[in-house]
Amino acid sequence: MIYKVAKYIRLSEQDGDKKESESVENQRDLIDNYIQKHNDLEEYDEYVDDGYTGGNFDRPKFKKMIQDIEDGKIDCIITKDLSRFGRDHIDTGYYLERYLPKKNIRYIAIGDGIDTVDSKGLQFLSFKLSFNDYYIQDISNKIKSVKKKKMNKGEYQAGIAPYGYKKDENIKNHLVIDENVYMIVQEIFKMYANGMSTIKIAYELNKRKITSPSVYMDMACSRRKCTNPNGEFCWLRTQIGSMLKNQTYLGYVVSGKREQVSPKLKKGVQKKKEEYIIVKGMHEPIINQELWNKVQNRLSSYHTNTTKKYNYMLKGLVFCGECGSEATFQHNKSKNKTGKIYWEGNYAICKKRNNYVMLCENKILGEHIILKAIKDVIKKELERIDYTSKELKGIYEKSKLKAKNNERNLDNQITNIENEINHIVNKFTELYKSKLANEISADEFNCQYEEITKKRKLLNKEKEELEKQKESLKTNDKKEQKEFKEIKKVAQKFLSMENPDRETITRLVKRIEFDKNKNIKIELTFSNPYENEKRVLETSGKQYATYPKQK
Repeated sequence: MIYKVAKYIRLSEQDGDKKESESVENQRDLIDNYIQKHNDLEEYDEYVDDGYTGGNFDRPKFKKMIQDIEDGKIDCIITKDLSRFGRDHIDTGYYLERYLPKKNIRYIAIGDGIDTVDSKGLQFLSFKLSFNDYYIQDISNKIKSVKKKKMNKGEYQAGIAPYGYKKDENIKNHLVIDENVYMIVQEIFKMYANGMSTIKIAYELNKRKITSPSVYMDMACSRRKCTNPNGEFCWLRTQIGSMLKNQTYLGYVVSGKREQVSPKLKKGVQKKKEEYIIVKGMHEPIINQELWNKVQNRLSSYHTNTTKKYNYMLKGLVFCGECGSEATFQHNKSKNKTGKIYWEGNYAICKKRNNYVMLCENKILGEHIILKAIKDVIKKELERIDYTSKELKGIYEKSKLKAKNNERNLDNQITNIENEINHIVNKFTELYKSKLANEISADEFNCQYEEITKKRKLLNKEKEELEKQKESLKTNDKKEQKEFKEIKKVAQKFLSMENPDRETITRLVKRIEFDKNKNIKIELTFSNPYENEKRVLETSGKQYATYPKQK
């Protein structure tokens, strides 16, 4: 047997692969020499994951190799050694002991003397997998230890410098002031300290056409989040807010904000602020301590009660009718001149407008207005479909008659197909007779037989689909009526509720949109069971735009 071979090569400095013998070229040469010495091996393709850890299997070329196995293109996988395939004990064991044997794939690890064709080579497989698993844990701990030492020394570890700074070309892991933009950072802090909000600061910077950080620092990953309706990149309030909290501008290096859960997982966990590693005086500050304190005092005044959370029951259901973005919800308290609260409640605002006013021209809309609109359209929809028993019976009879006609049509189609199948069976008989009488050659017989068989398969499949449709006709009507009766009860319950809950609302409402003129579109999850489509109902929020009385 000739095996179609996949040459799998992997290299990662994260796993400690710094030896010359582990290079891509050396792995390739070793595997090529092995294939040349074995006549039963023939190269199919090469799969190289350069820069990917062996701690998990989230590797592009490995996934491509698995897909080629599924497509039946590969019979054998060869690696330099077992660690090139993977270092994780559990997942590597799954592939070598379950997946590959199930797919009849031969695996060869040259350096470890493993060949799944020879059972002797598998004797120490579990031991080697455990050793590789220990190795990656050990390497991870060593890397963490080195990084922590650098953090404690105050070396800047992030891949890109904060806006206002740049990486020092002469000293590694050190920041220097960017003379082109540092004054923008100072101005932002001063504007906020003097009473401007983050959204107004963003507006001012964009009005002056100051290049946004995402463009200036060439941050491709964040650019797509920072475009306005004209397609231009712009400053966002969220960027401003992050800058105002960044201690780097004081000359500090703050590290260790996140910690990796496991070397096998990319996911990290956010650490508590008291666990951060903060080293002062590591580079020249852009902001002085007095200005920093003034800004932080103002920021903290808006977060006096961080544990309090409000219940936004319409979250995820409301969207902007102007730009299509999902709406975010906020809580607001309206006070008079004496400081007394005359209204308190939640309101919806387009996410784009919330980040920066010029991104969308929509306005805010109170949650109480949307809830009243929902009640109104549900009430009207129920009235529209709440027929008398006589009218409902008449509609039901028409629906029943329509279903019977559909069933009759399906029966006729099935009968026609059965007749065609019987005709094909007769063709088979005639074909065999012609062959026995030497009226047609063997090639002609095979050709006609294949054609007739193919046609019969298609007809049988078509018959099965029609029979399924016929069966569904019998159950669909009753099912729709039952579902409608249940949802109708939920709707009636909702109309009687003084304080609706989220669960009830999500059973009734699929999507809500509002525009700058307070027009509201509500798509319900239900409608008349005898109509084919769900309707989108429209109403004006202006009729509800009054403050609810406070208890």
